[in-house]
Amino acid sequence: MYTTPNQGKPNTKPGGCGCGDCEEKDNPTQKSINAVRDTYCVLLYDTKGAVSKQEAKYKGETDLAAKKKDIFMRVEDNYRRYRDFDICTGSEILTANDALKANIAKLKDWNKSLNTALTTIAKQVKDLKAKFSDLQDAACALDRAYDDSCNQSQRKALTGTTKDNCGDPGTVPDACKTTGADLGKLICVAKKQLPPDADSIFKVASDVVGIQLFSNVDAFDNLQKDLATKAAAFESQVNSTMKTRKGEVDKAQDELVISVKSRTQAYLDRNWQRAQFEGYKDATRFLCCPDCDALCSPQPTSNQNKPQNQNTQNNSGNCNDDCPPRLKYYENCVCQICKDVQKTFCCNDPIPVPQPPTTPPPTGC
Repeated sequence: MYTTPNQGKPNTKPGGCGCGDCEEKDNPTQKSINAVRDTYCVLLYDTKGAVSKQEAKYKGETDLAAKKKDIFMRVEDNYRRYRDFDICTGSEILTANDALKANIAKLKDWNKSLNTALTTIAKQVKDLKAKFSDLQDAACALDRAYDDSCNQSQRKALTGTTKDNCGDPGTVPDACKTTGADLGKLICVAKKQLPPDADSIFKVASDVVGIQLFSNVDAFDNLQKDLATKAAAFESQVNSTMKTRKGEVDKAQDELVISVKSRTQAYLDRNWQRAQFEGYKDATRFLCCPDCDALCSPQPTSNQNKPQNQNTQNNSGNCNDDCPPRLKYYENCVCQICKDVQKTFCCNDPIPVPQPPTTPPPTGC
């Protein structure tokens, strides 16, 4: 577990390193330990500063990464708005303008054909009116001749009647019995009905031509071209802005990636410095007033390793061995560490580990 570095200053006592007032022996071994401890003390306090530095850097990198993330999300949201607008509205405007252009082209063709047809009709109606005028004059002449006394004998021969219906009615063939009524109807239609109808047709034709000219369909072409120009400029502006925003998104993303990498590196560097600090701290604590007398003190052993007889014979004779090796127990401790490491990192068959010595630890000096 990480321990907050001591905020105090190193012990001014040479080799102290915050060890307190423990009594140190004045011998070559202690001096060698002090020299090593002094080295670790310097590293400990240097690492303490490095930890504080890395903690501040990690906090700064974390805050910066959060701001970079916020900037990236805002820029990306802005880019998406322009992108969606360009995809939907921009595409719709261009497509609708193309369809409108095609429809106006067809409308212009229809209008041209209609104009040609109306011009032809107006000319024909004008000619028809002139013909009807001639027909009216002919009907008037026929009416005058029909009632002229000089023509009564011909009238009576055709119709069996005269203008004044005087004298005996003549005998007419069966085919001519309706001649009088037919002539009267013909004169009436030619004089009173057809001329007004011709005037109405001529007026209607003139009005339709006027409506067609007033509609000015050709003006739609200019309006459509103006709309197409402005729509293209609008879509170009949206597309250009979208591309600009896309570049900003890429830039913000690159900066965010760099910031995240820096934050991660700061996190790892901080933990690395913490680990070093803990290691130096444990080392200096271990080297503070080491209990050298423990080498001469009894150490715990398992029952199976407990000797049957504390007095053993050495290899040279039958006398008791009062000075057995003192470091066998600690050698066994290191071997146990080997086992722990093997269990932690090895998955295959365990590597053979030396067995603990059967010689018990020393019982005294």
